[in-house]
Amino acid sequence: MPATGKISHNLAIFKDNFFTAWSEVFSWSFSRLYAIVAVVLNLLAWLGTVLIFRSLGNELTVLHYNIDFGIDLVGHRGQLFFNPILGLVLILLNLILILLLARHKDFKFIAYLLWATAVLVNVFLLLAVLAVYLINFR
Repeated sequence: MPATGKISHNLAIFKDNFFTAWSEVFSWSFSRLYAIVAVVLNLLAWLGTVLIFRSLGNELTVLHYNIDFGIDLVGHRGQLFFNPILGLVLILLNLILILLLARHKDFKFIAYLLWATAVLVNVFLLLAVLAVYLINFR
């Protein structure tokens, strides 16, 4: 029985530290702005992927086109969801890193870098979804 008290105490400490880090991270306006932009870009990628998925039949789908070699990746339409999943995972990993480093002395700079990376990667993933649409429907 004594172990449950220790586990309960450690969970309470973790909860307090988590909410402290969360409030510190989102107290900065740039952090809220970057988070909103990254999530909106990821939602647009999800929306585009779902629309492409519904429009395609069960046949193989062109997933990548190279200017030099032409079509170089063909697969099932379910593989279209790789891009938005990758963007979501990157947002969550960067958020976890930011929360873990919230008490670091260079926290603001690190948060800028991680949020900017998440936004930039989601922009490129959204462009990749647009490219898949153009390849398959134009």
